[in-house]
Amino acid sequence: KAVVSTQSTGKLMERCGYRCAGCGMKIAQSLASIFRYCAYLGKYFCHSCHHEQAAFIPARILHKWDFRKQKVSNFAAELLGKMWSEPLYSIQDINSSLYRSVSELKFTRALRYQLYFLNEYLRACKNGKDLLGSVTIRGHIYNDPELFSLEDLCSVKDRVMIEALRPIVTSWLQHVDNCGLCRGKGFICELCERKEVIYPFQLTTVFQCQMCWTCFHKTCFTGTCPKCARIRSRRTMSQEDPAPQEHLTND
Repeated sequence: KAVVSTQSTGKLMERCGYRCAGCGMKIAQSLASIFRYCAYLGKYFCHSCHHEQAAFIPARILHKWDFRKQKVSNFAAELLGKMWSEPLYSIQDINSSLYRSVSELKFTRALRYQLYFLNEYLRACKNGKDLLGSVTIRGHIYNDPELFSLEDLCSVKDRVMIEALRPIVTSWLQHVDNCGLCRGKGFICELCERKEVIYPFQLTTVFQCQMCWTCFHKTCFTGTCPKCARIRSRRTMSQEDPAPQEHLTND
């Protein structure tokens, strides 16, 4: 939805034929001012269809990080209530600049990506599964770090989500650090060959190739993944090798 309407009240009422956008009741043009504007749908409603309930407007949050409640129609209030906990909004797709301008959002995203990668380790670990089962956060928080619900966005603004995720990240990191099975699934940076085990959830220091999922130190990686290069080389060689020919012999 648009953040704000760019049309005047008269233009909007004229477009809808001076009818309530809810029940369709028509009024005289001189009485148009008694209709109430819905900040979510961008339409006008009669008093029966608009009880001036206040609600967060997704577009205002996603485009301006504006959490001031606006008056909405009865239908919009009910709809927004049903959408409250649904992870419908991908900030990366809608307005990725928010990650640069809102520090709480950027930090929350980092925590969620850490949980996303840590989740893969815990799911494959017999001891880690119990740890996964003990968390009370909803699955999309660590399964899809880019998706947010209205409830999530409000908890980010109030730093409630940050405070909830921090101890979970710490607990999961401690498990991987102390679990031989999980440590065995870490990586050694083949570009520097240091013996340090690195992991994809070390977001500030580790780069993970999005093709083969191998990890490298960010300071070592120059833009070309050596594992992918080897794979491409083997494929090229296999395509160039002539197929073996069968020789028929007469007895």
